[in-house]
Amino acid sequence: MRRGSIMWGAAALAAAVVSPVSAAELRLARTVELAQLPLVVAERQHLIEKAAAARGVDGLVVHWLDPGRAGGLAQLAAGKADLAVAEPGAFLAARERAAGTPAALAALAAVSRAPYVLVARDPGLRTIRDFRDGDRIAVPGKSSGPALMLEMAASREWGIGEFARLDRFVVVRSDPEAAFQLRSGQGEVTAHFSRSPYSDDELANPALHRVMDSFDIAGPHSAALVVAPAAWCAANPALAAAVVAALQQADRFIADQRGAAAELFAAAAKDQVAVVEDLSDMIGDPDVAYSAAPAGVLGLADFLAATGRLAGKPGGWAELACAAGRELAGN
Repeated sequence: MRRGSIMWGAAALAAAVVSPVSAAELRLARTVELAQLPLVVAERQHLIEKAAAARGVDGLVVHWLDPGRAGGLAQLAAGKADLAVAEPGAFLAARERAAGTPAALAALAAVSRAPYVLVARDPGLRTIRDFRDGDRIAVPGKSSGPALMLEMAASREWGIGEFARLDRFVVVRSDPEAAFQLRSGQGEVTAHFSRSPYSDDELANPALHRVMDSFDIAGPHSAALVVAPAAWCAANPALAAAVVAALQQADRFIADQRGAAAELFAAAAKDQVAVVEDLSDMIGDPDVAYSAAPAGVLGLADFLAATGRLAGKPGGWAELACAAGRELAGN
């Protein structure tokens, strides 16, 4: 991971040319963050609209929604969004709950791969075995990606029956609040499990150090997925394929024009303090990949099933994905 300081895949699916249909609307709930950079690029360059027009859907209007505190999955459940970005673990759990109902969910594609990094203040905290009473590890939610990765780390260290061994150290804090407490030494947070830009800024502080990252635990894994009601995918195959194609085009743009992608993000993140050169470095971090192809989703599903959070394990990515995303090579 980059140590500078800052605050704050597969081939495209072929589409047959069809006769144009009437103008359509698409509501997509997402946040403006580096882990969702391909969606920021797609928004700023109107890639979904262009991909839809190429598939006969003219006049598409895309509404980019803030998921709010409830999150994108809640927006889908309430019928307020057609697509949403979700962490893989949250998607897997929601998908199983909704299976066999009109609210059944499917994934279209992944958005990015980026590790969570566990950063600590106490120099004696070098491995997860070193946490003691009084230590507090901040994560954004009890069922969040960092919280699940801590449990995977515990199961790997002490056995699957001990997956909850670190839970007593976990406290829920927003990433900005946790980063402030860790850097300042004020408050109860003694460690923070988060990803760039927070981990980068923390590691620029000589009083803080890296304990591990989630790639150490699970290998490279997707940070987020674009998901939708399965019924929407079935009713809108051209739009679903357009979204997948737009993500893949955005991935190529980021790989080929990292500086331009950083500029697009800086323009979108108006309320965040960001230097384009720093953003470009973070986008180019060798641990970060922008790919529509999924990674590590099935491994997470296996863990959730082994610990009783899922009743069954999916047989593969194709079982999780709608038709537009089934040909993406990944796991």
